[in-house]
Amino acid sequence: MKRNDILLIAGIFLAALLVFGAIRLSGTKGGDIVEIEADGTAIKTLPLNTDTSYTIKTKSGINILEIKNGSANITEADCPDKLCVHQKAISRQGETLVCLPHKVIVSIRSSKKATLDGVAQ
Repeated sequence: MKRNDILLIAGIFLAALLVFGAIRLSGTKGGDIVEIEADGTAIKTLPLNTDTSYTIKTKSGINILEIKNGSANITEADCPDKLCVHQKAISRQGETLVCLPHKVIVSIRSSKKATLDGVAQ
């Protein structure tokens, strides 16, 4: 490898870091409510800023959702694979936790109404 090859690789790496940093810093805004859906139906909405634990009971099984320090996490589940328990805690708008065997989706949302960015005619 020559000097120009190393400079090219370093430049691409630096550009990738800058793009990643810009996306991370400008990312989605924090939500303030946790919405729980089971079998496609919204069953509960909880505030994200209040520490609590909620048991999600479905026909397929039970999940325990814990809200603590402004983030939500499924801490226990009786599904066979327990992938939902191993997902990282969520705290930003648009993030979700999913338990496929129990058909449970936990999402972070904002209670504020969205405004239109523009109108297409």
